[in-house]
Amino acid sequence: MKRAQGIRWLVTVGILAFPFLLSGQTINGSYARALHEQYPSQKTDFCPSCKLWVNPYYKSIADTARHMPLLTFYIYTKQNRLAQEALDLPRSGTYAAWYPSVGQPNETALYREANKIINKPDEPEEIQKGHCQAWILLAYTVDAAILSDTYTFNSAMEYRGQNLGTEIASEDLCRKLTGWKNNPEVTDSIRIWCGTAGSQMTFTKGKVTGTVPAYYYKILQYKDHLLGRNRMTCYWFPNQPEETQNKLKQREVSYATLKSYLGFDPLAIFTP
Repeated sequence: MKRAQGIRWLVTVGILAFPFLLSGQTINGSYARALHEQYPSQKTDFCPSCKLWVNPYYKSIADTARHMPLLTFYIYTKQNRLAQEALDLPRSGTYAAWYPSVGQPNETALYREANKIINKPDEPEEIQKGHCQAWILLAYTVDAAILSDTYTFNSAMEYRGQNLGTEIASEDLCRKLTGWKNNPEVTDSIRIWCGTAGSQMTFTKGKVTGTVPAYYYKILQYKDHLLGRNRMTCYWFPNQPEETQNKLKQREVSYATLKSYLGFDPLAIFTP
């Protein structure tokens, strides 16, 4: 049985990599920009400045005036984890570069300006490009990895402390639930809703003004095969420098509470 599963996994990884092996495509900035051109955003009535962005890997609704993803949705699987581990993309070059979606401004100078003002390089107060749907969970194909690093639709201005704290802890939890690092395999598929909310301050560079969200949030929904029941865990993360990985459990809230904080029902908007 294990041998058959291993063969299926190798076949899956081969299928994911095959187009690139055939094309000999150079993965660079031109490739990334051309990839984005395939997936333009569209208007939505979620808010006056909101746009909906759909690509083959995840969905997002973002406030393009505040440069905040309000709601994103992605299904992470054990198969994705195994493919990511086999592909082993470097977190450098084009695979780690950030790009705007079609019609949106490049925010690189904005982040540089914010950190010039804060002047806390490599410290918890540094402002980072904070993913909603994590790079490591999406780096199971070249295109998914590139599209994970998309301004506005999958990132907001996040303190380094929070980014490396409860945010990463929640990402690692998803991997552990699928058996990462010999953890018990609780499930083979996790539905992930996440986004940002509120405002602490803004930074401006040129015509671009970005908001530092007050909170990030996340919903994990999956079938617990060990207990034989469906589970949902919700998190409300203060976007603060002092957030650490060991605070993850403290950030759990009920779904009813999360909905009251947000003022909308994430599961009713992006339904699997």
